Amino acid sequence: MKTELNIAVLGYGMIGRLHSLNYREIPFIYGDSIPKPVLHTIVTSSEDSALAAQAEAGFRYAVTDIDLVMNNPDIDIIDIALPNGMHRVAAEKALKAGKSVYCEKPLAGTLEDARAMARSVEKVQNDSRFGMVFQYRFLPALVRAKQLIDEGAIGKIFTYRAEYLHSGYQDPNRPMSWRMKKEEGGSGALGDLGSHVIDLVRFLLGDFASVQANLETFIPQRPIAKGATQMGQVTVDDVAWIQAKMVNGAVGSLEMSRFATGTLDDLRLWVYGEKGALRFDLMDPNFLYFYDETKQGGDYGGSKGWQRIDSVSFYPGAKTPPSRAPIGWIRTHVENQYQFLKAVSEDRQPNPGILDGLRTQLVLDAAQSSADNGSIWLDVELA
Repeated sequence: MKTELNIAVLGYGMIGRLHSLNYREIPFIYGDSIPKPVLHTIVTSSEDSALAAQAEAGFRYAVTDIDLVMNNPDIDIIDIALPNGMHRVAAEKALKAGKSVYCEKPLAGTLEDARAMARSVEKVQNDSRFGMVFQYRFLPALVRAKQLIDEGAIGKIFTYRAEYLHSGYQDPNRPMSWRMKKEEGGSGALGDLGSHVIDLVRFLLGDFASVQANLETFIPQRPIAKGATQMGQVTVDDVAWIQAKMVNGAVGSLEMSRFATGTLDDLRLWVYGEKGALRFDLMDPNFLYFYDETKQGGDYGGSKGWQRIDSVSFYPGAKTPPSRAPIGWIRTHVENQYQFLKAVSEDRQPNPGILDGLRTQLVLDAAQSSADNGSIWLDVELA
């Protein structure tokens, strides 16, 4: 087995910087349980930004030409931290070159690109592995929620509600970025935040059967740059609402917003079943709340009521921080990256992987099509 895994990171915005930080932390958290991740090459659009990233993160090399890392036999993994519309080209080149791929969510900007990427994974005859960034699957509280659901602790699931709310876009002077352009981002809040919520619902409850969606754009024009008077057209949604029916018969609602004034990183989930219920709040991430309907009531309520499960930082095999330590947002990303690297080193497909990315994209596409056609109900394809 290799003693090192050489990684090239494409893009060094907030996410590229975060991934780079996490690769450096993994050996301190998990020791030598996997080959050491090495920050080999950073790729950005300009020489100045590439050199600055190299100096900050400690990459061995800095380049501006993506083909240089694809053609370098020393590189094992391509980490795609680029705008959504650039994922397909980077992934196809990496897979063709025999590299494993770690791809930011959503899988792509369009369903056409997502399907092409999935076909590329299917047809490669090499050791390439494809992993997705869906870090909320790795919150201990939500792993425990999945265990309880799979064990039948809440019985048949009737309904659920999920929401992911951000603020900041309600400022009309916030300038244009790739996240506000359909040709670069694919969608707005729907893909940016909805990809997380959709994957999390899939992770816990299974696949979507059909959806009905409403999308809204509140500020259709914005300055093309900070302080500019020239305006650009916003071509994506600001807020998305989805009603959904699941393959297992459950029904639910999802809301995604970048206009929720007063929120921070508010990801919340409620699941209601015949024998119990679950709830989770990302702003209270150390705990899962579980209601056991089978417990007996009695005088003054008996033992009935919501139980707080102290999930905190329970990660099997982690050397640091201790399991009693409060969980943080970065730690979930670290775990996502670690599990990807572990799968690569063990020569197996990562989880979450290409199918999770594609099926999330299929829900996103069905929701967009529903909204574009008068918010009609549409079936969700599974492949």
